[in-house]
Amino acid sequence: MAMARCDIIVRTLLLLLTATLASCRIEPPLNLPQEKVEVSLPIVITELEVVWDIDDDVFSNWWYGWDEEDINIWGPLEYPVPTYFEVRRYFQGEEKQDSHTFYDGFTLYGTRFRRYYDYGYHDMLVWSNIDSKDGTQTVIINEEDIDNILATTSQASTSYSGRRSRVVPLRKQPDVFYREYERDFYISHNPEDFDYFDEKENVWVKQLYAQLSPVVYIYLVQVVVYNNEDGIVRGLADDATLAGLSQGVNLNTGRTLSSESDVVFNMRMKKNLKAREGRMADIFGSKFTTFGLCDMEQWRVSRGHEYTGSRTDLNNNVTLDLLFSNSSDAIFSYNVTDQIRRQPHGGVITIEIDADTITVPKPGSSAGSGFNPFVEEYGDTIVHDFGIGI
Repeated sequence: MAMARCDIIVRTLLLLLTATLASCRIEPPLNLPQEKVEVSLPIVITELEVVWDIDDDVFSNWWYGWDEEDINIWGPLEYPVPTYFEVRRYFQGEEKQDSHTFYDGFTLYGTRFRRYYDYGYHDMLVWSNIDSKDGTQTVIINEEDIDNILATTSQASTSYSGRRSRVVPLRKQPDVFYREYERDFYISHNPEDFDYFDEKENVWVKQLYAQLSPVVYIYLVQVVVYNNEDGIVRGLADDATLAGLSQGVNLNTGRTLSSESDVVFNMRMKKNLKAREGRMADIFGSKFTTFGLCDMEQWRVSRGHEYTGSRTDLNNNVTLDLLFSNSSDAIFSYNVTDQIRRQPHGGVITIEIDADTITVPKPGSSAGSGFNPFVEEYGDTIVHDFGIGI
């Protein structure tokens, strides 16, 4: 018997395409093979402007801005569109069941692929690979357990002494990527269960819309330094870190790991910018990417809902090694837990400092090794009034 084929298509589509394809009707007769059949599986990428939906009101409190140099360092303020994917297929059998067996896996370059599918129930895991400027990526994928494929990042390092008291690992930021796990889709013997007939290719098409969503989220971080006209705070002596974040994500479930890490990031300083109520300030800024908080659900329909995971015992502290005008430096930690829990899938994090309250340490002193500043809530930001004894 000649084997009928159904084309397998994987394409980055807008959601509008769904309505177009849904209008196709099954008309020609179909003689299905007895054992295997090829199937078409379009993949829809989440409309990324919906994920990164910072509105005008939020941006009104993003005082750092974003210029060409920032773009050269961190890229534009947007979620990138993925261009190639990893596909892992699993087969359950003629009856739906919790367990499955690995069928095959491959890297998809471009927008189309073809594979045979047995009749019965199938699962498919898809995640996007990363298009980085230098051809590398920080994300590490562990596929030892096909039911729990994990994404983490490599280790990082800083030189400042404040890290010595931390026992959790220090990680690099993950590149933004996307995933979806489609379970229990059925390949039927009945031709009426197919979506349409492709006359050009002379094949029937069975479609599954796997909507990929991000599992790495973007924050904009700004440290606002008021009353710094004399340049008391000159910059950062080392990269900053943000503590209490997840070490990775389970690609099968989309849920972040419960184990915590500190994530390192660099910042850039700009002089004489308008901040709260038009006050002039020097501002450190950065685009920061993360898997998110520990034991956190994946973003789905809307962002901004509060954190509902189990690791409420963890705090999220931004640690800065401030460099002063006399070339001394000191380490300060700022609690931004409430800010992140209110927006666990990305947003703006703001820290505000008054330089007039800082007593600058003498060069060569050890003032930065064990200092804990007083932290006070201030709306959606944090203001710190602190001094350091000489």
